[in-house]
Amino acid sequence: MKNSSNSNYFYSKTRLLLGFLGVLLSGCVLLAAVGALSKTFAARTGSRQAGTGISSAQSSNLGASRRLDERGNRPAGMSFLPLHQPGSRAIRPAGTGNWSLLGPPGGDVFDAAASTADPNIALAGIAPDGSFGGTLYRSIDAGNTWSQVLPLNGISVFDIEFKADGTVYIGTQDSVRRSTDGGVSWTSLDLGIGANDQVFDVALDPSNPLIIWAGIADAGGFQPVNVMRSTDNGGTWSNRTPPLAAPISCRGIAVDPTDSNTVIAVFGGDFGGGEVWTTTDGGDSWTNRSAGLPDNPMQAVAYDGSRLLVGGGQLFGSENVGLYRSTDLGATWTPLHDGTWPVLVVGGIAVDPNDAQTILVATDGSGVNRTTDGGGSWEIGIGGTDALAGRSLRFRPGSSTDLLLGVSSLAVFRSTDGGDHFVQSSNGISELNLFSIDASAVGSNELAEAFQGQNNGGVVRSVDGGVTWDVESAPPTRYSAVRFAPDGKLYAISAGPSTVAQEGLYRREDNGDWTPLGPDQGPLYESDLDTVRFSHNNANLILLGGADFGVAGFEGTIWRSTDAGQSWTKVYEVGDFHRVTDLEIVEDGTDQNMVAAWTSESGDNIGGALRSTDGGASWFDSSTGLPAFFRGPRLCASPSDPQTLLISGWLSFQSGGLFRTTDGGATWASTGWTGNQTVGDVACHPIDDQTIFVTQLSGGDAVLRSQDGGSTFSPFSNGLENVVAPRELAFAGDSRLLLASAKGSHATDLAGPTPTPTPTITPSPTPTPTVTPTPTAIPRPTPTPRSRPTPRPRPTPPG
Repeated sequence: MKNSSNSNYFYSKTRLLLGFLGVLLSGCVLLAAVGALSKTFAARTGSRQAGTGISSAQSSNLGASRRLDERGNRPAGMSFLPLHQPGSRAIRPAGTGNWSLLGPPGGDVFDAAASTADPNIALAGIAPDGSFGGTLYRSIDAGNTWSQVLPLNGISVFDIEFKADGTVYIGTQDSVRRSTDGGVSWTSLDLGIGANDQVFDVALDPSNPLIIWAGIADAGGFQPVNVMRSTDNGGTWSNRTPPLAAPISCRGIAVDPTDSNTVIAVFGGDFGGGEVWTTTDGGDSWTNRSAGLPDNPMQAVAYDGSRLLVGGGQLFGSENVGLYRSTDLGATWTPLHDGTWPVLVVGGIAVDPNDAQTILVATDGSGVNRTTDGGGSWEIGIGGTDALAGRSLRFRPGSSTDLLLGVSSLAVFRSTDGGDHFVQSSNGISELNLFSIDASAVGSNELAEAFQGQNNGGVVRSVDGGVTWDVESAPPTRYSAVRFAPDGKLYAISAGPSTVAQEGLYRREDNGDWTPLGPDQGPLYESDLDTVRFSHNNANLILLGGADFGVAGFEGTIWRSTDAGQSWTKVYEVGDFHRVTDLEIVEDGTDQNMVAAWTSESGDNIGGALRSTDGGASWFDSSTGLPAFFRGPRLCASPSDPQTLLISGWLSFQSGGLFRTTDGGATWASTGWTGNQTVGDVACHPIDDQTIFVTQLSGGDAVLRSQDGGSTFSPFSNGLENVVAPRELAFAGDSRLLLASAKGSHATDLAGPTPTPTPTITPSPTPTPTVTPTPTAIPRPTPTPRSRPTPRPRPTPPG
């Protein structure tokens, strides 16, 4: 009876709403055209419960990181991955290359449960950010190792329930499914409510094995059937929804262990709002028992016939709940949490089957809390879990010592001593949502990766080429990028939430500690950064790119530090709802000439290049030769000619292309290649200027390779057939290529190319841009730079 959160309370600005009404309408037309409006809308936006702000449909063309509240908390229920049809998620063609999984293990586990019949069998359900596109993993050695259940590839699993005989039911993005062979094969049960049949919770009646309850998602308000019951083992289903004022997702159901007619259902609205309802006649009539509880989303419920426990809340919008107890079936409520709890967001409740006074709860960001006196006192973040974002928590059947904890990003943790110690037990789960990867130029076996969960994340590091990995001690926030500086120092960009730690650039010190460097514009989430570049000639020069957020505005930004990050100047801003996506320093020995890539997130599908000729102190548009439709551009530099760079980008929603400059970014021309998928990253081989790699985001081969300088590309994807969102490429030395994706990292060895002789680098004069019209029928708008002062010192937030 474990459920995911599915909130959508967005940071509100009137200009954002006005700017995106057209995007909303065009998006809805497109979704209707493919016959997937309501289900896709439900997956992306959730219910229309009370609250303020902008729905994700209205901001669908914003980057994923823009779907945040003012402190950088991200709503659940929105996958930031490409949508794939069930059963075909990320199935890509093969090609050359010989990719292998690099690791580390991880994934967004929304429930993990052990079999009641075979102690060696356990299941873990994946639901990325609480949305679609997940899968199921199965263990046959009590959770030590896991393997994917391939028939459920692409099907998010939110809840797992075992009957006494080992039959297992799961709540998925597509109805309830049943297995009678320990999770090897599955049968889908028809709820009879149409396509909007996402199931957040399954509850089995302890006293009647034929009765099954299901909590249904509200599908953005399009699904009014939110509670269902079967009395024939799932053969047929009937609507048992309480008289709700409006559809609202049912996130948890509990059945009285000795009375099949007494049932409790808890609900959570996506924009806020939560309710608790009880019935004593099997759902013929219901009583609203929400009085005395916060009006925020409820996520979990447990009932033993006399004591009712409910928990919930969500970080997004600071919609706190915590844990409440009732001994009169919800007529009155008493908070069980106290002032020692750092986070009042509960995702799972576990009661010791042999001691009702021992209660453990999984919290979103502070791990597992435990009481052994019924809530009189609490231990916080027990067993080393204090930085984990808990989604589910269960005792193994009949055990008071063995626990399975499902968490965001890092998958499954296990305790064998009642919670005194938890250890990661995720080997084989390859669903870690990586955003960046890099290798040190000082030693190519030192690797680093940045990962993100809903409102958590981190940095992992390997010093043996990826054989083993360690989670770094950096704050457990989302990270958008990792980079090694030329001297081998590791840096990472934190992308919030600011309630955990300030956003901005962090540096790893020699003792393993991490130092925040900024820029820090204030106590809220205000710097949404994506990319960093270091000078090879001046260790004090660092550039950052991304966008402002919230009270700081929504402009694309470039920041510059000339003292190794001690202070920062915002040297450029570009347009509302724009973003700087990449930066390169022209390696002509001067550190004067630089190029940046930018994209619009306002739905107008424009993007381009910026240029600086004064060491990054000022910037101007330099997009001559680039098309009008140009989204998500990325840059790479030629290893043989400092004036030659490449820029990739979307040319439409079904194609991508590659452009080259040979004059340091003054002008651009197509390499002659246009792909039939949208293009992500571009990587220039470190010693062979004819070898170039690109990733494809929307389908086809995950990685393509060119051996003729970008004129043509061929598949380079053997081993990447199941990859989702191939986001970033990096080289470990000149003979190994790395890939970060939403299903972990991969690596392939490269055949040694014949290097192109590198000319001696001498300073060159800044070329004069050639003023020629963009070769398209649509005029290219020019972004307007805005002068902004150096950010103020960060004030201390109110207590």
